[in-house]
Amino acid sequence: MSGSASGALAKAVVHFPWKGLSVVRKYVIPANTKTEDQGDVRLVLGGVGRATRCIGLTSPYADDARAVAKGGNTFVSALVGYVIKNIMADATAFEAEYTEYAAHSAKSDFEDAAVDDLGLAEFDVAYKGTTNAFVPGLQLYMLAKYGIAKRDPAEGVFDRTPFDTAIADWTATEIGELVTDLTSV
Repeated sequence: MSGSASGALAKAVVHFPWKGLSVVRKYVIPANTKTEDQGDVRLVLGGVGRATRCIGLTSPYADDARAVAKGGNTFVSALVGYVIKNIMADATAFEAEYTEYAAHSAKSDFEDAAVDDLGLAEFDVAYKGTTNAFVPGLQLYMLAKYGIAKRDPAEGVFDRTPFDTAIADWTATEIGELVTDLTSV
């Protein structure tokens, strides 16, 4: 009987559309505890999610990311889910990844490309438990690691340079190839 109603009614029920249906549920005030653990989760979600904004929708990277996304996921949700599950599941893993990135011989090239070529910006959450913010170069580094991890020559996904090179061996050349792969149409 709700038709296309939307919004709260007397702080008792909420009407909203969901997957083409009109749904009613109990009104709940969400808790936003802002714990350090919640801040860490938001840091990783936000940082990786923002990194995906530089991916051109018709780029080779996007095409391959779509090809490896499973279960009806968008390529963005599949990428973010993979990074959270396999690379940065918690604050300790984030700090380890940051340390690995910070020690990379091409760190300044990652940072320059992320900011100058892709317009990525630092992402931070004030109440996180980690020491470091999610810097632009680390965001680009995560996109590189995802492409390397998902490389599958048999399926023809991410089967090209720079994804055939171990991340530890990347130089400005591979970073430039990644930028081109992310942005070309």
